[in-house]
Amino acid sequence: MKSRSDALKAANIKWLAALAALDVAVVLLFIAPELVDASMTTILRASVSPLLPVVVLLLTGPLSHDAKARLIFWRIRNPLPGSQAFTKHAPADSRIDMKALGKNVGTLPTDPGEQNAKWYKLYRLVGDDAAVVQAHRLYLMYRDMAVVSLLLIPLVPAALWYAGAAPAARWIAGGFFVLQYVVCAISARHSGARFVCNVLAVHSTRKVRATAST
Repeated sequence: MKSRSDALKAANIKWLAALAALDVAVVLLFIAPELVDASMTTILRASVSPLLPVVVLLLTGPLSHDAKARLIFWRIRNPLPGSQAFTKHAPADSRIDMKALGKNVGTLPTDPGEQNAKWYKLYRLVGDDAAVVQAHRLYLMYRDMAVVSLLLIPLVPAALWYAGAAPAARWIAGGFFVLQYVVCAISARHSGARFVCNVLAVHSTRKVRATAST
C-alpha cells in the first residue's frame, strides 16, 4: 500500500513533467534557438514529452527526504520543516493557540530532532484532513521542482556547450535555472511551514485521539 507521501508525489508528477516541458521549450525556443529548426522542434516535442515523467523520477528519486530538505532549507542538521514546528512555525501562525496546543498534545519540545518526531506523530493523526493534504501536496511539489531546477543549473549549460551553443546561451540558461530554483525553493519553504502549521492548527482546536486505522 502506498504511503500518503508516495500517493501525493505520484499525483504531482504531471506538474513536475509540465515544468520539465516548459524548461525544454524555453531552452530550445528562446535561449538556444540556433540548435533547432521548426521540424526538429516538432519531432523533439513528440519524442521527449512522454519521457519527461521518467526523467523527473530519475532526477528526484535517488535523493532522500532529508537530502531534498537540505537543498531547500539550507540546513545540514535537522533540515525538515517539522524540526522548528514548536519554536518557530507555530508561534508565528495566528491560527494556533500555543497554550491550547500544549494542553491538547502535551509538552512542546524545543530540541529540533524531538520537535520533528513529535510533530510527525501529530501529523499521523490528522494526515487525512483536507487542509493538511493540500499543504503536504504543495510542499512536495515545490520541493521536487526546486531539486530538479538545482540539478539542471550545471546540466543544461553543459549540454548546450556539448551541442555547440553560444557562450551567451549557456550563461542565460544557467541564470534561468538559478532563478527557477530560488523561486521554487522559497515556495517550498512557505508551503512546508504551512504544512507544519496546518497540522498543529487542528490539534490546537481539539484533542485528537488515535484510532485503530492510524
